[in-house]
Amino acid sequence: MTLLSGMDQVRQLPAHQQRRYERFYRSQSRFRVLPLFADVSLGITFIGTLIFLSGLALSPTAPGISGTHLFYTAVLAGLIAAHRFTGLRRASPLIVYLVFFHMALFSYLGYIVTSASLPPIVGLLLFISSVGIITLSMVHTIIILVINLGLLTVATALAVPASDFGSALTAILTNWLVLMCLLIAPVSAHFFRMFLRNLLALQFLLKDRNRKLSRTLHALEITEGRLAQEQKHQALSHMAKGLLHEIMNPLNCASQAVDYASAINRNSDLSEALDDAALHQKRIADIVSDLIDFSRPEPDHDIETADLGALFETALRLCKHQLRGTDVRLGIPANMSVACYPSALTQVFVNLLLNSASALEKGRASRRIDITATPKAENLTIGIRDNGHGIAPEDIKRLTDPFYSTNRTPDNLGLGLSICQTIMRHHNGQMEICSEPGEWTEVILTLPQSPH
Repeated sequence: MTLLSGMDQVRQLPAHQQRRYERFYRSQSRFRVLPLFADVSLGITFIGTLIFLSGLALSPTAPGISGTHLFYTAVLAGLIAAHRFTGLRRASPLIVYLVFFHMALFSYLGYIVTSASLPPIVGLLLFISSVGIITLSMVHTIIILVINLGLLTVATALAVPASDFGSALTAILTNWLVLMCLLIAPVSAHFFRMFLRNLLALQFLLKDRNRKLSRTLHALEITEGRLAQEQKHQALSHMAKGLLHEIMNPLNCASQAVDYASAINRNSDLSEALDDAALHQKRIADIVSDLIDFSRPEPDHDIETADLGALFETALRLCKHQLRGTDVRLGIPANMSVACYPSALTQVFVNLLLNSASALEKGRASRRIDITATPKAENLTIGIRDNGHGIAPEDIKRLTDPFYSTNRTPDNLGLGLSICQTIMRHHNGQMEICSEPGEWTEVILTLPQSPH
């Protein structure tokens, strides 16, 4: 039966999820299902009482409604109101015991007065038959049945002479209505408990799968966004290849013209300007070449051994304009070499220095960048630290994503740190970003000391 397969599916779950289901079942049954079942049962009992009182009032042969009947109805109504509006609602199955004892008291009083006749206890028996559904507990159902049998035995002993006790009790217990009510209670307790556990198991599994589906959809949305960024990245790579062809030809011509002008120049002031022009032309060529390298899995040239201080001097010279007014402290030991792609690593330094320059507030009394290099075992650790405005923790995780930037200026494509991270991977190195918002930011580069 498909409806009763919920527990079979729960048993196939890991142990921690089975425990989570048990907590879910206890919470749902105690605070939602059992109070609802009790409301329905009490409502039916109260309606049955009103119908009984109406019969007494309308029947010409009936003795009429007595004060006992009204008192019984008022107490029953009070129990229903208490269950509806007080903490009694959460104390399941206390209300079942209270209603049972209330009905048993008046029912067995009538049973004794009528010399052990069945009609006074019919309502009580019908209520007992529903106890299994109200409590969903075999234990509480059996307890109430045992208490009821005890009360029935005592009431029968009081209702008939001692010589008729055995026959009167046997007659009551073998009555088909009494037997059916006593048997229905435990059977319904077992069946409805099993039914509810399976039904809630299916609800639990459905909620669990909905949560998994929501997480999957969220992951797909993130993946879709990353794919869109990757497509932009690929488009930029294709564009860079085209730019290399379109820019390098006129750039080579301009470089040759500058070289020729330098060769025939005899003016020392003009010579410095021509050298500066040649340097910036080389920078343009390096930037375009680095974009092409960025689109390739690995650079197409071999790792070289270069002087780390010289690379930083070149990077500082290229960033001279942006670092104007900044105290740059270069703490690199003399003759420290590093195995690298010199042009690519210089581009990393340039990007990081430009980021530091943009992070330093113009109004700061002291604008400072500290550059350090420390050999550690087989690795070389390079630190670039500024005292700028810092980076929020949630932004640090995304800084190396293509096209992501905390600088919202239109000319900032958000590619600098992404390119830096790719270049570091080409060097079998790592890049780590640490920051204290409002205080400082430090980028730590880790490079192997020997080529791999």
